[in-house]
Amino acid sequence: MRVFDTERQEWAGSRRERLFHPDQYLDVRRQKVVRQKTAIVLAVAGLAFGVWALAWKDEPEPYQNFTAARSDTKKDSSDGSGGGSESGGGGGTPSAEPSSSLPAGYEPWQDDEGFRVALPTGWERDSRSSQFGIDVVDYRSPDGIRRLQVFQVMETSPYESLQVAQVEAQKLDGYEAVSLAEVPGDGNQAAEHEYRADEIAGEQGGGGARHVIDHRFTAADGERYALVAYGSDADGPDDERELVDTALRWFCPPGTQCETPEG
Repeated sequence: MRVFDTERQEWAGSRRERLFHPDQYLDVRRQKVVRQKTAIVLAVAGLAFGVWALAWKDEPEPYQNFTAARSDTKKDSSDGSGGGSESGGGGGTPSAEPSSSLPAGYEPWQDDEGFRVALPTGWERDSRSSQFGIDVVDYRSPDGIRRLQVFQVMETSPYESLQVAQVEAQKLDGYEAVSLAEVPGDGNQAAEHEYRADEIAGEQGGGGARHVIDHRFTAADGERYALVAYGSDADGPDDERELVDTALRWFCPPGTQCETPEG
C-alpha cells in the first residue's frame, strides 16, 4: 500500500520497500548527516592514499655497487675509450712546480683518484676498477720497462697484506725473495716485500728478470695503500728504490691536505 509522505512531498512505498531501501525514506535531516559522514570517510581515504603514493615515490633507489658506479661515471666523462690516459692529459694533472725535494726528471702528480704522488715526467697512466677502495692506477715509462702501481689494500695491516700478496708472488716463474719485513717509520705502520721474478703478468719490455719493490703503508687518512715499483733486474735496484721512495715522500691520500715535502 502506498501512502503520501507529507515531509518528502511524494508517495512512499510499502513497508517491504522501506526495508530494502531504508536510506531513501530517512527524513531530510538524517539524510544530511549520512551525506556528511560519507564525505568525511571519502576525504580521509583520499588523504591516506595521497600520503601513501607520495611516500612510495620518494622511496630510495636500489643499492648500487659504489666502485662500479664510480667507474661507469668516469668512463662516461672521458673521451669515450674507457681506457687509460697519458700524463698531462686525463687521469690527473701536475700538482705543483718541480720542487728541490724531487729527483731530476720527476714531477708531482695529482691523480683523478684523489691522491697525490710524484713520478718521472712523461709517464703514461691507465687504471682499472678494484674490489676495494680506489681504482688500481698504473704509471708506466714510455719504453714500457718501468712501472709504478698505486692501490688501496683491505687487510688490517701492511705486513699482513704483504704476507697475502707473497703467496701469489711465489707462484711466479723464477721467484726469488730479497726481503719481507716491517719498515720502521714515523709512527705509521709500513712493510715492504722486495723480490725478483723471471716474468710478471702484464709487464712489457720483453724477457729478462724483473725487480719488484712492493711497499705498503698506513697513510695520513688511516687507510692502507701500496706503492709497487717494477723494473728490469739487469740495471740494478736503484731506479726502483728511487721510484718508491720518491712516490712515498710525496704521497697524499684522497681528501687530505698535505704539506709539500721539503728537500
